[in-house]
Amino acid sequence: MPNPEKTYAGISAAIAALAAGLFFLPGWIGMDGMNGGYAISFVAFFIAISAVIVTWFFWQRAATLDDIFAGKELLAHWRYQPEAWQSYTQVELQEQTTQNKWLLAVMAAWALFFGGLCWALDGDAGGLVFLVMLGMILILATVAFGMPRWRYWRQRHGPGEAWITPNAIYFDGVLVRWAFWGTRLENVAWHASIGKTPALIEFEVSYPSRAGRQSQTTRIPVPAGRETEARNILGRFGHKE
Repeated sequence: MPNPEKTYAGISAAIAALAAGLFFLPGWIGMDGMNGGYAISFVAFFIAISAVIVTWFFWQRAATLDDIFAGKELLAHWRYQPEAWQSYTQVELQEQTTQNKWLLAVMAAWALFFGGLCWALDGDAGGLVFLVMLGMILILATVAFGMPRWRYWRQRHGPGEAWITPNAIYFDGVLVRWAFWGTRLENVAWHASIGKTPALIEFEVSYPSRAGRQSQTTRIPVPAGRETEARNILGRFGHKE
């Protein structure tokens, strides 16, 4: 299996190397520090340090993914039949679209409220603010409805695979790791099969951010005939039905 995290680490390392070269560029070409040389070196230094940190971050993730592919502490490795995968992708499209629709409605309501308030208080400048808010709503709507459909289009190219370990999951080309840089596993839940839709194991992971802890949910379908294995995994994470 290809390890995309190594690609990301390589790109970050290349950026760090280029930024390091840019740091010394003013001295190499004899540029006066007061005429932009110091500014170039400062920006390049900041970019280089940031790129080194990002490189280390992706390299750690790449090492985790290598361990997963090697079967280290592997709890499950699932492949999916095309019919089950198609049912899952359709359900995911509907689920994500519904969630994004409600989130978009809340954000649009606040944007219209503040935009309308500014317009009422100041007809000229406030009108411009209102137009900006309308543009922001249009961008948010494009993302809210476009991203689920883009993911659905990508998933239709073939059934994905799932790897589950005690500290990470790799599903549909996305690595989710907890107990790493402040991330933690908040909950593991079971969703029973409905019709042709397979049962799902839902992993909720939280991570720190400037706005407080944010959560990320990943729903992994359970292949037909692997329900017992899936329930054993739930027990491994302390889940009780």
